[in-house]
Amino acid sequence: MISTFTLNAAVDKFYVIDDFQLDSVNRVKKIIAEPGGKGNNVAKVAHLLGSKVTASGFLGGANGQIVHQELQKRGISSEPVFIGSLTREAFAIADHLRGTLTEILEPGPRVEPQEWEQLRRKAGELSARSKVICFSGSLPAGAASDAYASLIGIAKEAGALTILDSSGEPLRIGIESAPFLCKPNRDELVQIVGKSINSAADIIAAAESILARGVRLVVVSMDKDGSIVVCRSKAWQVKPPVIRTVNTVGCGDAMVAGIASYFDRKDAMPDEEEWVQAVMLGTAAAASNAMHEITGHIDIHEVHDLLKEVQVTEFLPYG
Repeated sequence: MISTFTLNAAVDKFYVIDDFQLDSVNRVKKIIAEPGGKGNNVAKVAHLLGSKVTASGFLGGANGQIVHQELQKRGISSEPVFIGSLTREAFAIADHLRGTLTEILEPGPRVEPQEWEQLRRKAGELSARSKVICFSGSLPAGAASDAYASLIGIAKEAGALTILDSSGEPLRIGIESAPFLCKPNRDELVQIVGKSINSAADIIAAAESILARGVRLVVVSMDKDGSIVVCRSKAWQVKPPVIRTVNTVGCGDAMVAGIASYFDRKDAMPDEEEWVQAVMLGTAAAASNAMHEITGHIDIHEVHDLLKEVQVTEFLPYG
């Protein structure tokens, strides 16, 4: 089983507004509402890829109930910690005429100390019965910067494979607990290592410094240019297929879902030679996500077709 943790969940609303204008009245042409937050997006895509998934994290108020119920409708087990504050909303405004996508993100609820302790207990319960645990997204107010580091420690103690996809201090501190995989983008990598990055060689060197802290696999996402994947003995560039992009929100989450699903379906831990295949599946899932208006949605048949078009180049020599 895969378990995902979303500490700052949201009701995601996707608006289509043609010729979107600032300082004016805009009429919505189409609206899609989804249970959101990065970990919940991971859960939705992993489920569509065929994995058994449990989604957890903090949910509160009417919005939290919407997220909880909508996940269950999709066949995803939802085991949240319910809190007193209201789960946020997040808005994506797509203007197909201008080719723009504007995101408006609410800050989220405040989590009380006793609610945080409930989540730590829930993390222990789910880690004991999960093969892969994904920690994704920002932290809500009231959570300490080492929240992910603490949860990663709990999951690792239970023997689960851990994936971290966050940013800022939660990512930097979380890495110190040595999750199996982390997925920074280029800007986040600069923040982690404190150095400028101008080439693939710089990215690999920065990723190596993260590996030195105990992380086993670093996937540096570079949007439409794909990713650079680094482990202790090898490094690859993974390029996605050329597609017609509709909505890029959630593509990184779809990649995490593909990677998690690959490891979840294996009876034994794959060796390093296979790890790039997990990223290839994640890349195909991200491409499929980008072809749909719904955030955290893929077509499994598309994924299989797109996977054939993912290109992998190994960096030589390496090490």
